[in-house]
Amino acid sequence: MAQRRQRPSEFRPLIRATPRAFILKDNYLLVQEKRHPQKGHFFTLPGGKQEPGERLDETLKRECVEEIGAEVAVGDLIHVAEVFRQKSATPEKQHQLDFVFLCTVDPSYRPVVGPDPDPHQVGTCWLPVDRFEQLRPAYVTKLFSLGDTREHKVYLGHYND
Repeated sequence: MAQRRQRPSEFRPLIRATPRAFILKDNYLLVQEKRHPQKGHFFTLPGGKQEPGERLDETLKRECVEEIGAEVAVGDLIHVAEVFRQKSATPEKQHQLDFVFLCTVDPSYRPVVGPDPDPHQVGTCWLPVDRFEQLRPAYVTKLFSLGDTREHKVYLGHYND
C-alpha cells in the first residue's frame, strides 16, 4: 500500500479549483482592474472559486456575471496553471489550480463592474496588448503576449503570486 504524502505545513489543506475567462477582442483582453494596499494596481482575468458540486463552466459563467456583469460563452480549455498564493491574512499559502477557458461575450458588451465584484476590484476594461505586464498572476502575461494560445501547451506549471 502506498504511503500518503504529508502536506507541507506552509500550505492550506485544500487545493482551490479556479476557472478563468480569457476573452480576446482584436488586440484587447477583457480584465478586472484591481487596487490592493500591498500589491498595488494590476489586472486579472475574470473567474473564481469553484463550489462543491458545481461544474467548471457553471462556475465561470456565474463568476463572470458577478464580476464583469456579462454572460459568457465558455469555449475550449486553453491552459492550466498551478498558483501558490500567499494570503495576507494567514502565514499559509493557497495552492490553486487555474483553468483558463477561451470565452466570448456579446459583441455589444461594454465593460462594467458586476453586482458582486471581487475584493479590491475597482473596474473592468479591455486591456491593450502593450500593457500586458500589469496582468496577474504572471502566467497571464505569457498567455496574452502569445496571441493565439491554442497552439501552446495547456499545462503551464506552477507560479507564485
